[in-house]
Amino acid sequence: MRIALALLLATGCGTSPADDSETGPVGTPENPVPSKEGPYAVRNNVDFTIEAVLPKPAEVVVATLREFSTNPAGALVAAADAAGVPALSALYGAIPGPLRDRFEGWINDFVDGVKINGKPITAYAGDMAMLAEFALSEFAVTSELDLRSGTANHRLTGVDLNPAGIDIVLPIGGLAGDILTQDPNVQVSEGGFVHVGEQHFGLMYGEYAWQGIEAASTQLFGQGVRATLGKAVNCTALAANIADKCVLGVCVGHQGLIEDICEGGLDTIVNLAHDAMAANKIEALHLISGTVRLVDDDGDGVGDRLVDGVWDAEMNLGLGLRHTPATFEGSR
Repeated sequence: MRIALALLLATGCGTSPADDSETGPVGTPENPVPSKEGPYAVRNNVDFTIEAVLPKPAEVVVATLREFSTNPAGALVAAADAAGVPALSALYGAIPGPLRDRFEGWINDFVDGVKINGKPITAYAGDMAMLAEFALSEFAVTSELDLRSGTANHRLTGVDLNPAGIDIVLPIGGLAGDILTQDPNVQVSEGGFVHVGEQHFGLMYGEYAWQGIEAASTQLFGQGVRATLGKAVNCTALAANIADKCVLGVCVGHQGLIEDICEGGLDTIVNLAHDAMAANKIEALHLISGTVRLVDDDGDGVGDRLVDGVWDAEMNLGLGLRHTPATFEGSR
């Protein structure tokens, strides 16, 4: 799998065919200069092998959601146990072995009949896990480039999950650990070529990816992941159903404990997936240098588009800096 990462690229003022003392450099269609009227919107594709960059494979990150999609009862009980939900040990200590042996099977039988918009809840969990895996490895970042002050300034503005199949662009608000703005040195040469200097970014992209999963769930089902699971499973109904199960005249009972196990298990399944995703971050995106060409579409001497852009870049997602060359283009 490969990552598509979009970021803001800086261009700036430099050599041009003529210079007006009042307005600065003046371009020609053959030698355009950067626009001073507003920012460029730039999309940059950074490709690298996931296994060489991600600290953990994407499927490991969402293991709890994947487990729920194949074995809901096992996932719930394991999650409740991992979280230390007191109700689990209390229930297992209160019911005899034959009931404990069938407890998870009864949960799975109940969940098998649960549907969300006509689709089994296990399929929903699998879909969310798949989207999460894609969101960790295929995304873009939108950015703005503003040259109106005569100096390059770029600012990351959003995470675009369309490459992962999620029709969502999340605005970047600036989480702790984000480094969203840079002011590199730039130079414009003959032919409208722009040479961009060194930059350093950082992005808590795992947290943004999780926000995208929550937004996708809300778009499709009206609520986020935890709320959707909770509404569909209905821990109260599940607990009532299983409390009435009996073997050789001995019934499970303890409806309140079962409901606590269900709620605590769902909490932990979602929290673990969220925390594992949020731990993925771009600790350093080091853009060593870059070159891009301005194109003047309307003949006014000002670059309307950025084409044929190439970055020499390095990225660190927790395993040290890895070389990640990139290409980019943009427009205003």
